[in-house]
Amino acid sequence: MLEKVQTVAKPRAGRAGGPNHGNKFFKWLKKDYGCYLFLLPVILGFFIFTVYPVISSLLYSFTDYNGIFFSKIGAFNFAKLFDPSENGLFKGVAFSFGITFLWAIISIPLGMVLSFMVALLVNREVKGVGVFRLLYYMPTIIPGIAMSFIWADVFREAGLANQLLLTLGLPTSKFLEGENTALATLILTGVWGIGGNIIMWLAALRNIGPELYEAASLDGAGYFTKLFRITIPMSTPMIFYNLINALIAAMQAFDVYAMVGRGPNDCLYFISIRIYETAFGGSNQYGLACSLGWLMFIVIAALTLVMFKTNKWVNYGEGE
Repeated sequence: MLEKVQTVAKPRAGRAGGPNHGNKFFKWLKKDYGCYLFLLPVILGFFIFTVYPVISSLLYSFTDYNGIFFSKIGAFNFAKLFDPSENGLFKGVAFSFGITFLWAIISIPLGMVLSFMVALLVNREVKGVGVFRLLYYMPTIIPGIAMSFIWADVFREAGLANQLLLTLGLPTSKFLEGENTALATLILTGVWGIGGNIIMWLAALRNIGPELYEAASLDGAGYFTKLFRITIPMSTPMIFYNLINALIAAMQAFDVYAMVGRGPNDCLYFISIRIYETAFGGSNQYGLACSLGWLMFIVIAALTLVMFKTNKWVNYGEGE
């Protein structure tokens, strides 16, 4: 006689969100908890010093926050930024953006071209070239604020620059104290920090295959032919990268405030300085400063987007 076999149904696997799922999560967390403990300070710092300020500044931009109290005023701050009347800020904001754009248009190409030329000079396997690379890079390790105070002392009326001109029998200049010379002097001081770009250019130049130059030499190509047909086209990804970084840095330029403030007759009243003075210049208009900061962010984001949309000239390789 056949025995009756009794089957016992196996318990189903726990559903998502059930006890089994929770146990797996805690087992996974327990297994790798050491890694997450090391990541915790970075994650907390990111949320405290990046996420929270971004969100809070956006919320404050719709208020009249003065550091203690605030009330909701809608888009009044943004409307005030575009108000061309005497009570509005459009003229002042447009002036600051104009000065900032002028600074960016002149300083970015100058810094990129000079740093690229220096990179070409030190991209050689000759004795002692490493010393020159180090010397060009060393100024970048000095904090920008510290350099601002140094340059302010060098270019003051009785500073080192004018003393040198007197020694050479040349006429002195107002430099940072003159309305017509302040921007040019500021651009000159910016050349001091091209060492960072030089390192980036060297990385791009080292990434170009030597066989390309060998083939060009066999075809009788000279130095400048190789430069414009091989070196520059193959360096366009780094050109684009440096251009984006330089644009963002130029739009946020603030070290000049420690050097000369707004400049003579507000000739160096950059948009970042206007944001700072709106918040901390005595009026405590933090809400208005936040809205102005978001306007600057929108402008930078728009310019960056345009650059990404028009980067067809960038050579990413044969497969692109």
